[in-house]
Amino acid sequence: MPCTVFDISGGSSRFRPVVRIGNWFEENCLEEDKVRNFKSKRDRGELLVEKARTLYDNFHKEIVLAAPKQNVIFGAVVQLMPISMNIENMSTADLNLALSVVINERVVRHSQSINEDCELTVAPSARSCVRNSFRIVSGDEHDRIGQDIKYGQRFRLECMDSENDPIMLYSAPKKVNLNQSIDVTYHSHKNGELNFPLGLVHRSRCGCPGGDLPMAFTNWFCIHVDRNRRFESEGEDIPSNAPLVIVHAATNRNLAAENVVIQTLFGPEFLVSVQNYRNIYKRELWKNVWMISNGHQAGPISKKA
Repeated sequence: MPCTVFDISGGSSRFRPVVRIGNWFEENCLEEDKVRNFKSKRDRGELLVEKARTLYDNFHKEIVLAAPKQNVIFGAVVQLMPISMNIENMSTADLNLALSVVINERVVRHSQSINEDCELTVAPSARSCVRNSFRIVSGDEHDRIGQDIKYGQRFRLECMDSENDPIMLYSAPKKVNLNQSIDVTYHSHKNGELNFPLGLVHRSRCGCPGGDLPMAFTNWFCIHVDRNRRFESEGEDIPSNAPLVIVHAATNRNLAAENVVIQTLFGPEFLVSVQNYRNIYKRELWKNVWMISNGHQAGPISKKA
């Protein structure tokens, strides 16, 4: 109980400065519990700051790309880079933008590595690392490592931090109820309609029977950037660092870099989707024009496309 001292001269009651008032004992116990919980989490490595440090170390682990070659081959570790980003009053030439894996805030607390809950963006890439590098594998279950990839030939893209059960890049059409098949934080639109998003899935979850996802949803292929040369270029080798269009085989829609900036744990980045962007002449716009980079320095790229 607080101690009361009577001031005879003034006739009023006052508390001495040393007297504690309110729920001081409960508050003291609460502070002690917070300190104990903090030390316990620190010892177990469960503090958010430590998880964030582990996250950055895992995602930014340096990756060595495939040896520079004239053409893109199966089994190579590559980066998918948009040729240009047509953004007003902003130059993106020096950003070295590349398709990248990003983790959202709700996943950080229980996972600090690439998993199926991660999303895809177009992010600046000062160097090749786990989050912006992918391995190209055959899309027909045959071992084609070392063979050149042809225009129109199916392939899959595997994340680098998934050796035992590879995590693959995929997209999917809408469900029967018109909801998106992939849950993402941010969406992009075209003419008021939601674009198809990108997602990640373990290989063990794909295929029939018993798979959660058709294997066809993980297949991609490339077509020539010039629509007048697509028929004659079918079956030709795909050159490295050359403009091309990457198509999702199941939906027949193109991989697209959106000029929409979003805030992620790694800083501001651009949205990516699966959507066709063409002009009145049926030619792909800059959003659909990419290159597959393996370090080979090709000749100057025409921006005519």
